[in-house]
Order: sequence, then C-alpha cells, then structure tokens
Amino acid sequence: VAQDICAYLSHHDNQDIRVKKYYNNAIGATSTEKKISVAIENKDSCQRYSGISISGIKVGASPQWMQNKLLAIGQKPINNIVDITNYMLHDTGQPLHAFDADKIKDGIIRIKNLPQDTLFTTLDNKQRKLSNEDLMICDGENNPLCIAGVYGGADSGIKPFTTSLFLESAWFNPVSIRKTSFRHGLRTDAAARFEKNADISNTVRVLERAAALITEIAGGEVTSSIIDVYPSPGQKKEILFQYTYLKKLSGKRYPAGTVNRILESLDFEILKNGPDKIILAVPF
Repeated sequence: VAQDICAYLSHHDNQDIRVKKYYNNAIGATSTEKKISVAIENKDSCQRYSGISISGIKVGASPQWMQNKLLAIGQKPINNIVDITNYMLHDTGQPLHAFDADKIKDGIIRIKNLPQDTLFTTLDNKQRKLSNEDLMICDGENNPLCIAGVYGGADSGIKPFTTSLFLESAWFNPVSIRKTSFRHGLRTDAAARFEKNADISNTVRVLERAAALITEIAGGEVTSSIIDVYPSPGQKKEILFQYTYLKKLSGKRYPAGTVNRILESLDFEILKNGPDKIILAVPF
C-alpha cells in the first residue's frame, strides 16, 4: 500500500518519493557455537529456507512501543521473541518462526513430509493426525517441530526459560500451505501470507532485521552465520506491455516517459523499451 501511494505521489507531484525499506540490517556472527544445518527434502514445497541462531536471550515482555503497535492492529502481545516475529510479519509480509534451539536434536532442521497419521501436538496443545501431504519442519531425528508455514509445535516453541533460539525465514508453496491450513482448520496469519505467495527474494533481508531486533530487545548474540538454502533461485517473470492495451484498459493516453516512471516506482524493471511496447521484469 505504501509503495502504491509513493508511486501516485511521485507521478502527481513530480518528485521521487520512495518507501523506506529500513530492514536492511547486515548482521554478523560473534561466534559459531550453535551451528544448525538445514536439509530440504521436499524442494517443491520449500524452495528457499533461511535461518540464524541466537544465544543468550532473555524472554520477557516486549517494550511498550512494540506492544502498542501490535495492540493497534488487534494483536495480543505474548513475549518479546514472539512479538518480534508478529511485528515483522505485519511490517514486511514475511512470516517468521522461532524455535527453541535446544529442542532441535542433532543440530539439523529437515523440511520434509512424514507418514500418514503421524501424531503431532500443536501450540494449542491439541494432538493432530498429520497427512502425508503436510510439509513439516523436523529435527535431525525426524521428530516434527512445526507444521511448516502454518502452526508451531507445543514442545519446540519459545518458553519463558528459553535461552537459545533458531529463527526461520522461508518460502513455502502456496498450494501446499493452503491445503494443510484448511485440512487442519488452522487459519493463521502466517498461512494467510504464504498461501497468497510470499516474496521469495525477501527471506534473508527480513531475517537480518528480526535478528537485529531480537539482540536489541531480548539481548543475546548471533551465534551462526545466516543459513540460506536456495537450490533453484527464482527468475523474475517477464511480460510484454503494449501501449495500445494500456489505452484500451485505462481510456487514457500516457506519455512513454510517464509509463516508465510509474512502473519503475512500483519496482518493475524495464528490460527493453520500444516505441509501442516495453518488456518488463515483474518484481517477486
């Protein structure tokens, strides 16, 4: 919405007004004591998985400014770690999930499907029978930790006594998430984002910002470099954009320079410019 408004103002006020994408926070590891590896076994349902480890945190109440922002959009503050993940979800559209690092056996995260009717207890303390089509986040011993992109597990989430965490920022297949969400009646904020197709290019940038917030608010230090498993990096879609179609659609004739300026302010990349058409790369 902010980007659309900026494009409108730039076009009508003849000035370059852009969204402040402040979540560009490069963050480095102070040590590598908590090294967690990632193995994606279902590469269709999980095409990118990024994560980072943080140790020495203190779980407690969020600062008042963050609580106020969450309350203003109808979110109930829970604790500083969960609140940061919710804050980032609503700020950027990218869901995050925080695991208690001590619950990740063998120091391995596996993204996979489990056998039909595997039992799993979710955050609401309900035991659910999984479908073999549900994408799961598991540990090194194939124990389920989380229903990927939908709902966390009762045992692996952040508790008041948690001191080390592993933070996930991933891209999950929209169709897979939607089916799992409806199958189990779990209509969560995360599932709502993933099923509409999250921005696959954004996982690391949001992860860096969230990690910076966690160390600032909950203390601790980053104890791993960023893990980013991205087997087949996505290519931007290219489309042919014809001025005759724009005139037909809008009922108005726009100068070529205006068209270029509006599209670029919406993050479209102009690959080829012609007298009656342009070839564009669509933002993720």
